[in-house]
Amino acid sequence: MPSGLLCLHNVDQAEVSTRQDDLVDIVAVHSLNEDSVEAWTDDATGINWLQDLLPKQLKIARILTYGYDASYETFFGAHAASNIQRIAHSFLQQLQADRRLEKAQKRPIIFICHGLGGVLVKKTLIFSSSRTASHVHHLWSIFLSTFAILFFGTPHDREDKSNWFVLEGHSDAKQQHDPRSYTSFSHDLNCFHAITDQFPAIDKRFRMFFFWEEIRTQTTRYGSRAYFIVDQTSAVPEMDNIEKSGIHATHSGMIKFNSIDSSSYRTVLDALTRYCEAAPRFIPRQWDDALQTLAQIRASEAYGLGGVEFDVRVERPHRSLEIDLQRTTNRYFYPPQEPTPGFVGREEMILALHSALFLQNSGGSARGLSRRKSFIVYGMGGSGKTEFCSKFAQDYRDEYFAVFTVRAASAETIKESYAMIGKLGGLEATESAGRHWLSQLREPWLLIIDNADDPSCELSSIFPQADSAHILVTTRNPEFRRDGTVGSLELQGLKEEDALQLLLTRADISRPWDVSTRTAGNLITKSLGYLALALIHAGNCIYRRICNLGDFLTLHSTYRARLQQQRVSTLESLDDEDMVKVIYSTFDVSMEFLSKKRTVTSQDASELLKIVGFYHFERIPVDIFTRAVVNRENSKQSTSRLSITSRLLGAIIGRFEPPKTLPGFLKDTDGRLNKFRVNRAIRELHSLSLITYDGKDDTFSLHPLVHAWARDVLPSQERKIWAYVGLNTLLESVLLPSGKVSESDGDFNRDILPHLDSCLQDSGHPLPETAITTAGLQMRLAKFFQPTTLLILRDQTLNAAKCGYVFAERGEFGKGAIHLRIVKDTLITTLGREHEKTMTAMLGLAGVCWGLGRLEEAIELQKTVVEIRSRRCGPTHEETLMAMDRLGSSYWLHGRYHEALQLQEATTEGMKATLGMEDAKTLAALDNLAVTLGSWHRFEESLRIHRRVLKSRQASLGQSHVDTLTTMNNVAMALLDLGHLDEAKSMMTDVHSQRRAQLGKEHPWTLWALCNLAKVHIEMGYLSEAEKMLTWGVEAGERSLGKDHLGVLMGNGQLARIYARQGRLEESEKLSVLTIGLIEKSRGIAHPDTVYGLWKLAQLYELRDEREIAVQTCQLALERADMRITRRHPLAKKIEELLGRLDGQNRDFAETAEAGDGQNASTARALIPRGQTW
Repeated sequence: MPSGLLCLHNVDQAEVSTRQDDLVDIVAVHSLNEDSVEAWTDDATGINWLQDLLPKQLKIARILTYGYDASYETFFGAHAASNIQRIAHSFLQQLQADRRLEKAQKRPIIFICHGLGGVLVKKTLIFSSSRTASHVHHLWSIFLSTFAILFFGTPHDREDKSNWFVLEGHSDAKQQHDPRSYTSFSHDLNCFHAITDQFPAIDKRFRMFFFWEEIRTQTTRYGSRAYFIVDQTSAVPEMDNIEKSGIHATHSGMIKFNSIDSSSYRTVLDALTRYCEAAPRFIPRQWDDALQTLAQIRASEAYGLGGVEFDVRVERPHRSLEIDLQRTTNRYFYPPQEPTPGFVGREEMILALHSALFLQNSGGSARGLSRRKSFIVYGMGGSGKTEFCSKFAQDYRDEYFAVFTVRAASAETIKESYAMIGKLGGLEATESAGRHWLSQLREPWLLIIDNADDPSCELSSIFPQADSAHILVTTRNPEFRRDGTVGSLELQGLKEEDALQLLLTRADISRPWDVSTRTAGNLITKSLGYLALALIHAGNCIYRRICNLGDFLTLHSTYRARLQQQRVSTLESLDDEDMVKVIYSTFDVSMEFLSKKRTVTSQDASELLKIVGFYHFERIPVDIFTRAVVNRENSKQSTSRLSITSRLLGAIIGRFEPPKTLPGFLKDTDGRLNKFRVNRAIRELHSLSLITYDGKDDTFSLHPLVHAWARDVLPSQERKIWAYVGLNTLLESVLLPSGKVSESDGDFNRDILPHLDSCLQDSGHPLPETAITTAGLQMRLAKFFQPTTLLILRDQTLNAAKCGYVFAERGEFGKGAIHLRIVKDTLITTLGREHEKTMTAMLGLAGVCWGLGRLEEAIELQKTVVEIRSRRCGPTHEETLMAMDRLGSSYWLHGRYHEALQLQEATTEGMKATLGMEDAKTLAALDNLAVTLGSWHRFEESLRIHRRVLKSRQASLGQSHVDTLTTMNNVAMALLDLGHLDEAKSMMTDVHSQRRAQLGKEHPWTLWALCNLAKVHIEMGYLSEAEKMLTWGVEAGERSLGKDHLGVLMGNGQLARIYARQGRLEESEKLSVLTIGLIEKSRGIAHPDTVYGLWKLAQLYELRDEREIAVQTCQLALERADMRITRRHPLAKKIEELLGRLDGQNRDFAETAEAGDGQNASTARALIPRGQTW
């Protein structure tokens, strides 16, 4: 399959010499499982209409076709979104480069797309439309030059993966699975939906023609069946001012024409002819408008940077930005909740809010330069603050480039909210990355900070630093009004008529309302304080026939009387407490309704509500409960596959096992578990308005008052029990890793973290430390006389291990260590130090200690495991060798190079003998050994081993696998150490580009590759380029990793080298001293990285003629070297050489100064050798 751009026909320059301004580029993009040439070629005649027919009628058109990996997995695999994005980026770069080299940047473009090729083109144009920054705006030229798009069977509404699998089937007749049950690729098509949602923002500027297939595609692979791959309703979206036509052919045949007399071909030819005639008149005007707009924007940017208005002149052809800035295109819309269709009232307040935010710019222009604006919406719980802000965001969506939400209920949710924004912006999922990305936005955008109720919170610290931001804050704390730079408003009850409308609409009582209805309704609204949340619940109770309109107040009064002696746990003031109880009593009516139904679903819903009262109230993943059901069901099935003896033993043990503290839908009552019970329970709660459901990410949330009520309503003696039920349910959804953690598991662990934190606050640690004290003789006796105690302890230990795993996997190493240490101590007490589970816990805790920088503790744990496994299993057993490899890596990371080298040499020899040279574990151990050899400056040996590992990994894993790239990085660094700079640069450039494409430009591994690439540039003398790389990379690293992270410190060390080589010695010294101090703090004073830094600092002092302090620095470096690497290490020898040279220079200088005058002293100083050290 030809890959990349291929020119099928170029214009005859002699023939069109007088029509250069009329030329057009036609670019064809094929679909799934097609070839960039064969896709357009008729099977019977071999005629490629793009190459053989079209040029005869359109002599002014250059015709290109684009080829790419069009496999099923590309579009529907687990990484479909990143695959499509990667191909779109490549397509855009290649097309822009081709047109630039052909001097055709301004030439109009007409795209011809087949099937999923249309999705790729849409993604490419969406990406191109955003390339407006000064250093990438040349890529915007593709968007600017596109005039028309012909879509042949492209899905615009929905995608049926099974239909596309029919096409996949034609390429692999050996498979015999029904496409509708095909599950190997589980991607959920969200990437298609995102492209479909984003494209309408830019499609109004294109001419578009939509074609659909009229003949089904036949397949005998699953029996005799036929499918429309893309039916007409999906191929032709509901839009105005478009052209559309059917083609009497199958999906693949609709783009194969063999004759100019074909009616379908003539329809296509007519469209192309019209577009080719119109495009040269339209596109130049578009470029001219863009040039003027770009000049204005660049002037605004210059003004914002320097405070002076510049007359910016822009060179052609790089003049690209939006033509019409008067209308902002909304690209991101993430309000706190989906606005309710039946939202009632508050119109005047919404208008007042809009005026406050948009009509207070200087010069009265909403588009003028302005500073960040904040507005505070406050009021008691249940007054509708969140819904009000969501409604405002919906009404004025098109005024904002983006709408985001920061959930401010806790520091953790604030951090997670900004991290999600960073991920949406294409950066790392960290708080600092999200804040940084927002600070770079220039068009107006809206941030809604929701539920900022904590009075101890410094509200302004949540605000991002961005002049173009409009910030709305919802809070129950009126003191925060002072943070509203353009105003605030208090939401109280609705107006009487609005309240009545909300109540009766929710109750589904249709108009016209008679006097008795209005009277009864007004009594209810007044009794409920006209509060929106209470009215919604009251209306819902009436709608669900829990009571009728006339009976509601009687029922409500009954429940309200019960609450009079009960304290509530919300943050409301005492003055508001009575009103909160009014609202609570409306919830009680719904709960009583659930209790009286006495169905399985109502019971599940009631239990689910009690459970989530102990979770965080926002964004509770439905996956928690469905995973829990699936995991318990899988556990049952795995037990059934055991041997008869094992099942018999399990049955005996089961008699002593106490019932698990779990909700009903997780208990096996009828022989099987059903995850659809969870879905039905959630639907029941949603129908009672006790939760809100977000279908975009399959989560649900509770209003803070509902959340507080769900716990307050429980009798005090039951709260601890339901907190345990909530914790057990949450941890049933978590599986301890048996191998590499998948991306979906990592995302799930991130999503449940705030709920785990919240639950632990009420339930306490799943394995109390008092359990460990029940040790020694008591524990041994329990094995015989109290087996139930051991079984309870077993479950508690497992839950503690899961807590530790979740915290550690999400980088919360401190919390993870607390749980895993208790697990380790408990297993030592109950099972003994030499049990395999105990050793697994030790290794898990060691990994967390790595993350905390407590390497001595990690090493001791790993040494214990190696000693036990060597004694029990033998030194060449696979598990022993794996533990040895981990310990060797820890030795190396801690700078204990002697122990690392000795252990890794033994490990690799053992692995080669036991596992074989090509085993993945052996290759990993060899790669680690080669790194350690490089640390000993045995560069030739290091390079030889790295090359051997690279060859094997390329053969078995491919060129772009993460392990292959790791070894390529290692090879490049070994080549750098040996001075093979050209080869090192080529390989390191490849590593960096691949990691950037796979992981993103700010992923830690990408930044590490960038740092190593900069090191090569430094040695090649490309100092300016290296400085740009590192300056940007260090800033990105600080956002993603923090200023004290080792990778950031290494980047700063390389920057200091650049400064020294550029003669900026003072800057280099300042940065070096700062960096060494931070390395000492994080790695220790004896670590080789600290010693290396001191050696480089001494060289720097030598360059600055500060020999005394250079000598002192060398002596300090040798003292530190003696503490760990010893004088035998090559680095120590280099320090000794430098110290000897400095001592000799000082003596020579002193003797010369004593023997002669100042002129002689200057001469002596000039003769001192000055090697280029940094």
